[in-house]
This record gives sequence, C-alpha cells and structure tokens, in this order.
Amino acid sequence: MSGRAYHKLPAEMLRLAALAPARPVEAYDRAAGYLDLLSETVRRPPAPYGTVGLDEVIPELASTSSDSGNVADVSRILGETALAETERRTRELLGGISKQDPFEARWTADVVFARCCYLLCRLVRPERVVETGVAHGVSSAFLLAALRENGGGDLHSVDLPPLRREAGRFWGIAAGCNGSTGDTDGWHLHRGASRRVLPGLLRELGSVGLFVHDSLHTRRNMAYELDLAWKYLRPGGAILADDPERNAAFGGLSERRPALMRVIREIEDTPLTGEAAKTTFGLAIKALTAP
Repeated sequence: MSGRAYHKLPAEMLRLAALAPARPVEAYDRAAGYLDLLSETVRRPPAPYGTVGLDEVIPELASTSSDSGNVADVSRILGETALAETERRTRELLGGISKQDPFEARWTADVVFARCCYLLCRLVRPERVVETGVAHGVSSAFLLAALRENGGGDLHSVDLPPLRREAGRFWGIAAGCNGSTGDTDGWHLHRGASRRVLPGLLRELGSVGLFVHDSLHTRRNMAYELDLAWKYLRPGGAILADDPERNAAFGGLSERRPALMRVIREIEDTPLTGEAAKTTFGLAIKALTAP
C-alpha cells in the first residue's frame, strides 16, 4: 500500500463503519482485506521474477495451446475486428465518464492485460471463465467479446465494488452491467470477497478453462486464489495474474509443473486511461497430461 493509500484509510474506515449494519459479512471481509494490505506493507516479501516481453512469449504460447498451432494464429487473433471494436468502445466509454467516475484510474485494467485476456480466451476456447476483480469491467468486456467470437461460454466475475458514492453506477459499466448482480449475456457477476465466493462457485462449475486474478494483490490472497483455481483448471487451461511482482505468490504455481509459465512485462502503447505505464502479469498454462 502506498503512502497515498495510507492517507485514505480514515475515509475508508468511515465508509466501512457505515456499511456494517446493512452488510456485516461484507464489512468483515473488507476489514480483513485492509488488515492484509497493512501487514504486507510492513513486511512485503520480495518477488524476484525474471520477465520476458510479450513478443517472446507468443511463439511459446502458439505451440503450447491445444487449439492453435502457429504464431500466425496468435497474430490473427490480435488483429481481429472484435478485439479492436471492444478496445475502441472501452476507450470511448471511459473518456465519456471521466468527470463523474468515482473510481481511481489505477483500478482500471491496462490495455495490454486486457488484450491478453481476449487472446487467451480465444486460444483456450473455454466454456467457463472465472475472474476476480471487476471495477469498471474492462477485462470483463474483453473476455466477453472473446467468448462471443468463440461462439459461446460463460464468464463469472467475483468482486467487492469500491466503497465510493455512486459506485454502483460504474461497477462493471464497460461490460454493460452497470452494477446489476443479474446475468447479462453470459456474464454472471458475484458480489463478495473471493475467499467467500470462490470455493462454492468453483465446486458448482466443476472446472474452468481460464482463470483471471485481478483482485486484492497480497501474497495471502493471491496464493489462495491461484492454488484453488489450479485445482479446478482443466488440462490445457490457463491462468492470468495481474501484478505478480508485488509478492511471490504467482511463483508457487511452478510446483504444479505447468506446461508454460512466464511473467510478462510490457509498456502500454496507448493506455485506456492516464499515461503510458509499465505493466506486468503472469501467465501459466496447465499441461494436457499430468507430469
């Protein structure tokens, strides 16, 4: 947690106290998350990952994916009209709401990560996708676009919306949900902390083809989500984890002997919001057969 985040804690605590009478379980989960962040700020473990550029991963990704055979397939997907249109609409939307938006720009998925969500979803062709962390619903929009191109599939998103005034108006807005907890064209939005929602959801789904982590980036939470998701990940399925450099949790997947595991670093060429920034995310693909 940055120094800036520390200054915001009193306001967050006041919002939490106001939430407690109406949603006591949610208030408890949020408080636990704040404590987790504070604990890791005091004692943050190193994350000594070697990183590679996306261009270096593409040949490996093409050969590892069960549904694509060469680099040309990956390049074709990255040039699809559906991807370009999703990016265009997202930029237009975020620009249009910027003056009323109560969310912080850093909560928005960066464009490189969003494109990779689309790419992995098209390559893996999952019937079921699960993601944690929603905010504006940017990654959700890209995943849903990929599922439509695949010809179908369901996205289950797990998130606790920010405690900000009118947050409901903007929660999931890029994916067309506008804070509704109902189902929208294959999108199922689950309100709650991942520790509370994921176990039952994954049991119900049975297996998933793609899991995307972009929620609370503490080692405790990331390790919990990634370990649980791996158990339900089908052979050939993939995990994407945003901001793995914050701790060593992503590295724990190496013990599962994935078919491909990389930490990718890029600089946004045309960010969706704000200035161009460095971005890092982890990618792991489960082997088709057990080692």
